[in-house]
Amino acid sequence: MRLLKRLQLFLRPAKLETTQSAEVEEMGRIMEKAPGMKDVYEQVLRDVTSDNKAHTGAEGLTAEQIVRLGVLRTRFDLSYRELSDWTGDSLSVRAFLELAPGKKVSKSAIQKNLKRVGESTWVKLNECLKLFAAQEGIEDGKAVRGDTTTTKANVHFPTDASLLCDGVRVLTRAMNRLKAWVGAPIESSDHHRRAKKKLYKINNTRKERVRHECYLELIRVTRMTLEYAERAVEMLKGFNPSSQDSLVTLMALEAQLQHYIPLVKQVVEQAHRRIVKGEKLSANEKLFSIFEPETDIIVKGQRDIVFGHKVLIATGKSSLILQLSTLDGNPADSSLVETVIEEHKKSYGSAPRDMAFDGGFASTANRDLAKLAKVENITFSKNGSMPLESLMSSPKKHGMLMRFRAGVEGCISFFKRIFGATKILDRTKKTFAATLQCAAVAYNLTLLARFKLQQAQT
Repeated sequence: MRLLKRLQLFLRPAKLETTQSAEVEEMGRIMEKAPGMKDVYEQVLRDVTSDNKAHTGAEGLTAEQIVRLGVLRTRFDLSYRELSDWTGDSLSVRAFLELAPGKKVSKSAIQKNLKRVGESTWVKLNECLKLFAAQEGIEDGKAVRGDTTTTKANVHFPTDASLLCDGVRVLTRAMNRLKAWVGAPIESSDHHRRAKKKLYKINNTRKERVRHECYLELIRVTRMTLEYAERAVEMLKGFNPSSQDSLVTLMALEAQLQHYIPLVKQVVEQAHRRIVKGEKLSANEKLFSIFEPETDIIVKGQRDIVFGHKVLIATGKSSLILQLSTLDGNPADSSLVETVIEEHKKSYGSAPRDMAFDGGFASTANRDLAKLAKVENITFSKNGSMPLESLMSSPKKHGMLMRFRAGVEGCISFFKRIFGATKILDRTKKTFAATLQCAAVAYNLTLLARFKLQQAQT
């Protein structure tokens, strides 16, 4: 029988058992059992506290809670606001974080604490999970498969016109704020609307002559804005603010101008060389974003161009991520085999027995390097002219390793789609790399939790 309204509420909310809540609960148990977690938490405290504030102020989040917030954020691919809401109304999340009744974590607290946790801390936590997997007989590290992938940075598609317009917008905004705080006249004009009109015309005209004229005007406008910004910085050197608040604000605006001026100069220089002089610039000479100046351009085969960073991933038989590295630039895959072997030695004390890679890693030098490191069997998806007997013990083993290698594609796809590793929204390459390592921790914790839950059912 249906009622209009329930007249009496339940005494307390009942926790609903779901697959997701069971996984989260098991992840908490694994983190409690994993060896070396105390050292990880101590390193987290060193990351998030400074010497002069370590023993003062509010209690704040514990090191364990900060780590678990990072795991939750990447495990469910949440924004800081969404994760904050989860800490208030999800019973399984509150139990995982061990939050006090009536308390939730604000999005600003989550953001400030997670930004401070370094890449090395997440790498150390992943080492603890690898030790746990070895103790439980889940992963022994005897077989490794590796491949590279790309992760996008949070930048728009870069064109000379859009980068010039970005430079005008950012410098003009900073100088307008300076005018409001300084109170003295700063010689500058707002050319942002003028720059936007030229950008629109460049993007929508078909006549090359008109586009070229608009580019010249846009370069001229950007140079004028740069001159205004440089004069403003010089003027601030002799300015005495009336209050401490004004001093702090002006120092921040001055630092912002000094940060962006050389970047905008580089954008003007590369636009002048390409548009006016007709030169072709290499990828190392180009700046793809004034907000993310470390962004790389990666082209893999005939696929789409990616503006972000190249990532090396190595997994084991259990599909756990044993290695993850954010690379500089776009190095050839064939130069990364030695890195995989050396990193594996640091974790397991010796090189793996079996290794399998994509065809891009194939070379006789890598084969000889692996054999010298006591790798018994190594194969590539395309072995080229290398005879099979020089790579492994038998053709049967070759077939097994080829099937084993194919599995890394699914692992990378699962990692990128589910754990937010397709595109990283955090700024700076340092934070980019730390977020990816945090995602690898969440990935491994999820697989370990599923292994343990499956074992409990059988």
